[in-house]
Amino acid sequence: MHPVDRSPRLPRRAAALAALLLALIGSSAFAQTSPAIDLLRRASSSRDRARAAESLGRLRPEGARLALEAALDDRSSTVRVASAQALEALGDPAAMPALDRHARDHDSRTRAAVTRARAALQRRPRVATASDWITTPFAAAPTLSPTLSSPTLVMSAPIDWRRVRVLFTLGALVNHSSADPTHAAALREALRATVAEDQRYAIHPGALPSSASSRLRHGDLQTYSLEGTLSALRPGEASGSNLSVRAEVSLVLLAEPSHSIAATITGSATAQEVRLAIPNQPDPMPRLRLRAIEGAARGAMRSLQAQLLPRR
Repeated sequence: MHPVDRSPRLPRRAAALAALLLALIGSSAFAQTSPAIDLLRRASSSRDRARAAESLGRLRPEGARLALEAALDDRSSTVRVASAQALEALGDPAAMPALDRHARDHDSRTRAAVTRARAALQRRPRVATASDWITTPFAAAPTLSPTLSSPTLVMSAPIDWRRVRVLFTLGALVNHSSADPTHAAALREALRATVAEDQRYAIHPGALPSSASSRLRHGDLQTYSLEGTLSALRPGEASGSNLSVRAEVSLVLLAEPSHSIAATITGSATAQEVRLAIPNQPDPMPRLRLRAIEGAARGAMRSLQAQLLPRR
């Protein structure tokens, strides 16, 4: 970023404005762009604020810790509890001073949540995984068939807009498990493939046909944004000659146009196969990682869809 030009050619008022903009860009005010942060600060419903706090613990966007620390002063004990739990999930020791200040909260549930968070951060910094959270319903953790050799990706079929009842826009899908960009891409593709399996759902194509636009204007289409994170991807427990990888995924569903949190859900899956004693075989772990990500994403997405449009 270039320094502000303070030469006589630049009017003094313009120079002051430029300096102010530079200061703001460098501050957390511009970094805190997550919808969940904005919801935590502005929502009138304590339930929405609590769910926003929970989602920050899952998604961990920039500015989450500061927003959660401020929410420890929320008038609702439910929000304070959720904020303490989310700070525990973030695992950032920098939150300790804020938690210390709230160790004597007048609400017993809040005190207990703060105590647990402080104890966890004192033991060791940690990162939350999907299994640390209990959501209802919890997506099942399927074990993928060892006969599968690669993720099964569904080709996009033409959308029958007469049958679509729910429209998803895929938002930020973050990979906190590794720096491998293929993992986030696998998460996104698995969500797309799962949505495509049921004609009542569709991914927003960017430009809607006139028939769908009309239904949207009349409220005949439910519209949501979907954000998520690949929170864990690790080798499973060794079992004889089997190799395995476990993936854990968290999803946050935002109702549009209000951008309020409609649901949060987690899913996990273990992919495994038999270790073959054959020389010069390619490493099976990359394949297992992709299969585990697909399984976790599918499990979470199917559970989410079952909440939106239960099958009768």
